[in-house]
Formats: sequence, structure tokens, C-alpha cells
Amino acid sequence: MRPQKKKTKTMDIFLIEKTLNNEEGMVMIFTLMVLMILTISGVAAINISNNETSIVRNEQFVSSEFYDAETGINDARINFNNWLDNAFLNTPETSASRTWPSISTDAAGVPLATLQIRCIENNAGGVTSIFNDVADEMPAIPHKASPPEGSGYSVQHFEVRRYSITSTSNTGNTVLQIGVWKVFNKY
Repeated sequence: MRPQKKKTKTMDIFLIEKTLNNEEGMVMIFTLMVLMILTISGVAAINISNNETSIVRNEQFVSSEFYDAETGINDARINFNNWLDNAFLNTPETSASRTWPSISTDAAGVPLATLQIRCIENNAGGVTSIFNDVADEMPAIPHKASPPEGSGYSVQHFEVRRYSITSTSNTGNTVLQIGVWKVFNKY
């Protein structure tokens, strides 16, 4: 009976050594693990790339809208004769306003922005609502004032009138507003 125990122990040691020295399955497991890591890395890289592309596309869209609204403001400043006419000047400050599309258009001929112009005025400490939107949000300051120092205009003979120009891009997502002034003779 003793020799049989020895044989079993020898057989067990042989099987353990054979199992430990068998590397055929380990290569497959290692290969699958490397493949899984590469796949996860690839999917992550694709997701990051898609997110970066979306960010760039959105940034381009926002910049384009901003420049469209800015173009509208520049149109109103350069072509002030389109809105600053006798009818506009003879209307009371609390209701003088104009709304029209910008002169500049896109490739399809659609105006780049919508312009809203009104007098900046201080009506009993507030601003009279004309448009009922963001174009009415402005500081309450007098419409008529003296020319700024250093402008070269005499305080005796000239006065400044203040106006608000609001430009809204085609989609309505971007709104820019500036204040401008124009010098007039007091006579």
C-alpha cells in the first residue's frame, strides 16, 4: 500500500508541474486582455473626437451669429440716414423708434440681423417701453445733452442726442445693443 501512495504523490506533482508550465491558455488570455484594452481606448478616443468636433461646430455657429448681429449694428451706424430722418426726429422721444432688417444679407439674400433703434430717454426716472423686449433695456439718461469734452463741438451751438441700436441675429439667439450719439445744431 505504501508504494501506491508514492505513485499518487508523484502523479499529483507531475500534474501540477504540467499545469504550471502549460502556457498555451495564458497567451490567449493575455491577447484577449490586450485586445479589450485597445478596444476600450479606441472607443474612448472616438467619443472624445466627436465631442471636440461638436464643440468646434458650436463655437463656429456662435461666432457667426455674433458677427451677423455686429454687422447689423455697423449697418445702422454707417447708414444712419435710413433711420435718422425728419419723421424720426419729429416724433417725441418716448415713442421714436424704427425696426428694419439690416442691409447686409447672407448668400440666400436673407438679412443678417433685425435692427431696432430708439431714443435713449429718461422719462420720470425710467425708460418708456416701446418694443416690449430687450431693445427697451437701456440706462435711463437724458436724450439731449452737451457734446462730450474734447469732441470739438461748442456747447453753445451744438447738442448731442442719444440713441440705442439693438441688433438681433436671424435666429434670435444673439442680441447686441449699443448706444450712439449724433451732434445737432441748437438752432
